[in-house]
Amino acid sequence: GVITTVFIDLSSRDIIYKVKLIGQDGKQSEMIPEHELYYAPRCPVNISPSSPDKLETKGEILMCQSISHQQINTRTVLQLKVSLLKEQARLSNNPNDCEKLLDILHQLANIHMSLPILAESLIGKSIVTLKSHGNNLVAQQARELVKKWKGIANVEKDQACGSHDSTFTYFYTVLIIKAGNQFQVMNDVRSEFVKYRKVLKVGAEEN
Repeated sequence: GVITTVFIDLSSRDIIYKVKLIGQDGKQSEMIPEHELYYAPRCPVNISPSSPDKLETKGEILMCQSISHQQINTRTVLQLKVSLLKEQARLSNNPNDCEKLLDILHQLANIHMSLPILAESLIGKSIVTLKSHGNNLVAQQARELVKKWKGIANVEKDQACGSHDSTFTYFYTVLIIKAGNQFQVMNDVRSEFVKYRKVLKVGAEEN
């Protein structure tokens, strides 16, 4: 579709887009709230800054990819597994400094785990080795994680096919145009940081 009008719903304070549907019979339009609007390749957008002291960046969509929350969690677990192994190697020379290791275990405990994630990441094997760790807090957290994940695995095995997460998050690959004909490609930009950018006629100012 093509955005034709943008306005604010004062009751909900949502930004609403009127979109003309392409390929539909007649001139049909739909009202779409911002959180349901996704951008096609070549669409000009603004990228919200990661911190309040920075300015929005103008860019152009190159690609949109939808990733299930289960895939996101699997990716996060694999990244934490790498950090965990590196930290274990570092602690071989300094076994008493376990603060970062405890933080990694805490992050793993907060992830919505599932049988497919456990099977793909094999994170359980890495955590089992920590059950006999010299630091009591590390050993306790490892035992609690193993017990928790075994329970999740048993429940999902009983459900035959395991859990299925049909919730998706959209990630964009964005081309950022800089001064002096320079450019930068930003990967994995979450949809909440991407905003519609209106482009006027050639020579007119954008907003």
